[in-house]
Amino acid sequence: MTTISKTAGAVSLVSCFHDIHKTAMISSNNAYAKCASNNMISTSIGNQKADKVSYKDAQRKNWLAQSNFLAPVKETYSRVSGYVSGALKASVRYIPNFILSAIAIGCKKSKSVANVAAIGLGAVELLDFIKNSTNINQRTDYLK
Repeated sequence: MTTISKTAGAVSLVSCFHDIHKTAMISSNNAYAKCASNNMISTSIGNQKADKVSYKDAQRKNWLAQSNFLAPVKETYSRVSGYVSGALKASVRYIPNFILSAIAIGCKKSKSVANVAAIGLGAVELLDFIKNSTNINQRTDYLK
């Protein structure tokens, strides 16, 4: 049964890394959207302020609004930092899976320990499925 435990550990690791990547991408997209909207709003508000009205100042402000050359740098940084923070937040919830997968894959001395780790992986996944798919232990009286 060590083949089954090694397979279970490998499948669990692949599933964890896939979910961490997808969660990090969501966080990255959210950070990018927030940064892009902040850049647009700050540029727009800054261009609406003026000490005096003149054609030259209006042209300069229009040019600055159209060519905000620091915006791509800020947006790229926000994407990367959003991905990293999302990956770290998502990784924390998979610590039990990582530990049990490492035991299931790497335990060569005792087959029974590897098998117990594989059963533990199944239990962790079952609990996660039950928790996220049902309303057990969740508040359901929102209208009260």
